[in-house]
Amino acid sequence: MNPLHSLQPQAVWQWFADICAIPHPTYQEAALAEMIVARAKEKGLAVQQDEKGNIYIRKPAQGAGMADKPGVILQGHIDMVAQKTPDSPHDFAADPIRPQIIDGWVHATQTTLGADNGLGSAMGLAVAFADDIEHPPLEVLLTVEEEIGMDGARQMRGDLLQGRYLINLDTEEAGCVYVGCAGGRDADLRLPFATEAAEGQHVRITVSGLLGGHSGIDIHRGHGNAIKVLTDLLTRLPEESGWRLAAFHSGALRNVIPSEAEAEIVLPQAFIGVLTELADTVRAETQNELGKFADKLAIQVAPLGQGAQAASHADSRRMIDLLAAVPSGVLKWSEEFDGVVDTSNCLSVVHTEDGKFTASMLLRSLRERPKDDFCRQLGSIARLSGATLHTEQDYTGWEPHMSSALLQKTIESFVAVRGQQPQIEVVHAGLECGLMQKHLPHTEMISFGPTIKGAHSPKERVQIDTVEECWRILLDLLKRIA
Repeated sequence: MNPLHSLQPQAVWQWFADICAIPHPTYQEAALAEMIVARAKEKGLAVQQDEKGNIYIRKPAQGAGMADKPGVILQGHIDMVAQKTPDSPHDFAADPIRPQIIDGWVHATQTTLGADNGLGSAMGLAVAFADDIEHPPLEVLLTVEEEIGMDGARQMRGDLLQGRYLINLDTEEAGCVYVGCAGGRDADLRLPFATEAAEGQHVRITVSGLLGGHSGIDIHRGHGNAIKVLTDLLTRLPEESGWRLAAFHSGALRNVIPSEAEAEIVLPQAFIGVLTELADTVRAETQNELGKFADKLAIQVAPLGQGAQAASHADSRRMIDLLAAVPSGVLKWSEEFDGVVDTSNCLSVVHTEDGKFTASMLLRSLRERPKDDFCRQLGSIARLSGATLHTEQDYTGWEPHMSSALLQKTIESFVAVRGQQPQIEVVHAGLECGLMQKHLPHTEMISFGPTIKGAHSPKERVQIDTVEECWRILLDLLKRIA
């Protein structure tokens, strides 16, 4: 028996269990979307998909007097981040997510859970499929490809939606209502290099055991960045060793803080001892800096044999210096919202392949100018190192509107259910509301959700009792909207 079937509210957890049963990483949501559309048709709901694959479900108002109230859109995304532990055999393209309950939280088994945003989607679907919930004219919008570029929201069809209010169910802190979010921009630094046969000891250096996490909401928490740790080590190698880089690999997704990184280098046998001592020093210093977040940090040096194809020492130094020069982490704190990051950059993915070195990052900011300023800085770093800068997938932030009627009704619902007002927040992560405002300029929007920790990592988990609380707030809000 699926452990989720014992949880309340049953309709929400049943939908989440069904979502977990069908693989749905970003770009592989088609099977899940097909199931949702088929069930909506069986239920007699009006449903359609746009060319991108986004799902639009429409349902008439339910309850006395509800038909005369303004329409409401419930919105979530159906794709999930695919991350697993190094020893997990999980195949995200074929295997279902296996939830388990531990001390009041739902976890997955050695993988991301997909509560981000499977639970938000499950809540929207539970309302749409219910026969006993009062609500105004209802639309449910389920987008695709949110986790990588937000292309679903970018290409959604605003003409298919009529609601005056939109409730996004994709934030992760119970007791909070979100009214704004950061925008983002992808950036790549690319540097060509040539390889040749290099003599000496071929070794692999592996950094592992960092916490990782979401590159937006966790960027200020001091989880550490495996790319930066490995770069720190390589920059300390003596020049006289003439070390040469054969490979560098870390990360797969821009929106994940890298928890592991590895490099292969070639250097004289006489410097292996120096490398080992430096690895111990960097590990100890990083653990001292990061504290509990680096308890499991390991830096291993493993011999691979003699000689290898590698870049010249000059090109090797240029690539590592480039990584060292790129800022990663909090760049500026907000002056308007206490404790909120204004601008950040996460150096997320580094790969060498076929004579090309690529460092990929995701820049986030509550405002547009800091993104432009930082990209000019990256351009200067690129020119100094002989690299080129490429940017794409820019999306604007979501500007707060504190006088929103929807916000006031949401506050009332929080007070009714929780007995206290919610915290009004701006999140340093990309919510789809910023992009959706372009398509729905006259629609008021807010966002809230249950408590989710460790999103975008195998430690992802959701606090069970906050799901029920979130559900009760949502149902109360649907009755209050006028």
